[in-house]
Amino acid sequence: MLSYAKRLVLRSASRLGANAILLKSNWRARRLLILAYHGVSLDDEHLCSGLYMPPEQFRGRLELIRSAGCNVLPLKDALAMLYAGSLPARSVVLTFDDGFYDFYAKAWPILRDFGWPVTVYLTTYYSIKNVPVFDPMVTYILWKGRGQELCLPEIGIDRMLIEDSPSRQAVRILDAGRDRGLSGEEKHQLLRVMAGRLGVDFEGLLSRRILHLMKPEEVAELASEGVDFELHCHNHRVYRSRELFRDEVLKNQLAIERFGARKPEHFCYPGGFWLPEFMPWLMELGILSATTCEAGMSTSMSDRYKLPRLLDGPGMETSEFSAWLSGLASLLPTRKHSPSTSQLGDAEYSIAAARS
Repeated sequence: MLSYAKRLVLRSASRLGANAILLKSNWRARRLLILAYHGVSLDDEHLCSGLYMPPEQFRGRLELIRSAGCNVLPLKDALAMLYAGSLPARSVVLTFDDGFYDFYAKAWPILRDFGWPVTVYLTTYYSIKNVPVFDPMVTYILWKGRGQELCLPEIGIDRMLIEDSPSRQAVRILDAGRDRGLSGEEKHQLLRVMAGRLGVDFEGLLSRRILHLMKPEEVAELASEGVDFELHCHNHRVYRSRELFRDEVLKNQLAIERFGARKPEHFCYPGGFWLPEFMPWLMELGILSATTCEAGMSTSMSDRYKLPRLLDGPGMETSEFSAWLSGLASLLPTRKHSPSTSQLGDAEYSIAAARS
């Protein structure tokens, strides 16, 4: 969230025409803005998660990009031109993380109206399973049941009061599930138990595919329409072990190809979590780039395995978004992204292996 002082600066700069000046500058022409999105709401997900945006707000973002005269480029073309020094003016790339079903149902129809390319960094385990993604669904069910008490003796939680913003309670449940090395089926059954005890219509969530990923056949359909699918790990996990890390990426790559998309060559760190050793491992696998969740703009001097992106969400003001399109916001201090180590799967793997 921007400070009050920064908001005033950006609003004033917009009124004074600073964004318009920067958009036309050679300085902006040498910079690439990669935008990152996660979801466009099927229902009320944007009220629960700062990573979700209502459809009308997402359309409004695209209108701002168009009115600013930005050139929306395919990821691979934009990166090739960035390092060749041949970017067109006001270059922007659109990316979505994870590949939720709402991209298929809500985001893509809007993007298709604009005729713009988009990259989806697809994680594939839950795409194959066609069940809700466990981590965000835990938070969503708790939010639906806020104000109630929940007991989960199955994972060692006797009683908890669900708060209006239940992130603390979600962490307790996720940690407990990780400590016990729950299987995918056990996680799904735990979601069902939670929903039942909180009076949440779990079958309704399943039927509407809330927080589900796209099915393989939906990926194939969108790939045939020009959507670019790239790597995001099979289980949305990274590892300190070179072998486990490579296995995650290769499983992800193989699944995407089997779904019917072309062979992916670009990578996005799950949750923005990266370690220095990941870069040479990606190079060994022939991966051409990797994006983070660090806010910023890329230049020809940027490390292609630590590319910044602007993570857009419902809480970002229009003045801030416009200032990122022009590049003005990149000149102001930004809060450093602190990725959660929950994306680091070594401990989880060790527990599961010990119990198998």
